[in-house]
Amino acid sequence: MKKLTGTLKITTNRAADGSLLNFEVVFVPYVGRLNTRPAKPRTQEDLETFLIDLRMPEDEAARWAGKARVEGVVLVSPFERSDAQLIERGLLA
Repeated sequence: MKKLTGTLKITTNRAADGSLLNFEVVFVPYVGRLNTRPAKPRTQEDLETFLIDLRMPEDEAARWAGKARVEGVVLVSPFERSDAQLIERGLLA
């Protein structure tokens, strides 16, 4: 089990009419090429739960989810987790 450091990129995607939100979360490593995959939480609550499952404190997860909803794109940096945690949450293949 090795630690990976990178940036967590959270992007907000809106429907054409602006009513429907969904999010895309991608782990972007600082070094090396990894087979990363996006996770796609559907609501802000799902995004908060996803971030909490990545071992982020509740307050911080709520803050990042709120910022992503308002700003559209948020970068959480530095973000360090074990490869097993990232695989478990579907961010690494």
